[in-house]
Amino acid sequence: MEHAVKVSDDPSLDKDSEAADPGSGPFPADKPLQQNADLERGHPTHLNSARSQRSLRSVAPSNQSGFPAGDIPWGPSHPCFPHPNPHVPLNSPLYASTRIIRIRRDWMIAGDLAPTFSNIYPEILEPWVSEQDFRTIIKRVNSGLIAALDPWGWRNWVDAVLGVATGWLWEDLGAAGVKRKLKGVEGFLEDWNRRTGEKEGVRIVSLRRTAYLSLDFQIPDPQVGLVEAERPATRPGTEGNGTIVGPDGES
Repeated sequence: MEHAVKVSDDPSLDKDSEAADPGSGPFPADKPLQQNADLERGHPTHLNSARSQRSLRSVAPSNQSGFPAGDIPWGPSHPCFPHPNPHVPLNSPLYASTRIIRIRRDWMIAGDLAPTFSNIYPEILEPWVSEQDFRTIIKRVNSGLIAALDPWGWRNWVDAVLGVATGWLWEDLGAAGVKRKLKGVEGFLEDWNRRTGEKEGVRIVSLRRTAYLSLDFQIPDPQVGLVEAERPATRPGTEGNGTIVGPDGES
């Protein structure tokens, strides 16, 4: 004879069962926290404990976006993450002594009509670029790019009509407003590098080099990041460990 099994609707029984068996449930107690390895060269990220992640958040500066930077996983997506410098040769001394702070595109300003960049201040820039200077740079770059590339601007309409009427000779002569305005943005960045950046050892990379996908600040290596403490084991089910290194080189 088959016996019907009655499932209790009392949620307290489920809680008691989870308390009795801490290894069960959606979050087993003995399962370490993990983070995918950083694909950037020379910056593996092997985090296997909650303590490591808390220490990492203490190293990562906060941002001004209205929520703590600890809510953003530490890695290439973090606004303060120092990337290896891809704008210099690998055998160049600058590759070892400098890092790149990447300012991402902000699609909320002009959508896809023109490339614009986020004004969230990465506090890792504080020793070299003040928050006021940073916001001035972002405002000047964004306004210049919108004026140059917005397809609904009156000058762009005039340039399009004259380009068609002259068989694109108008653009070949460099008379189009978009080229002149883009040169103005590049000139502003070069002028800032010459007047202010050289004194602080900072350089803003040309937007043409980054294809307008990011605004890159080249800064001296802040010595903040993750280094591999030991070679990860190759046996199945084993994981490597990581050590957090601060600005003074101590773990």
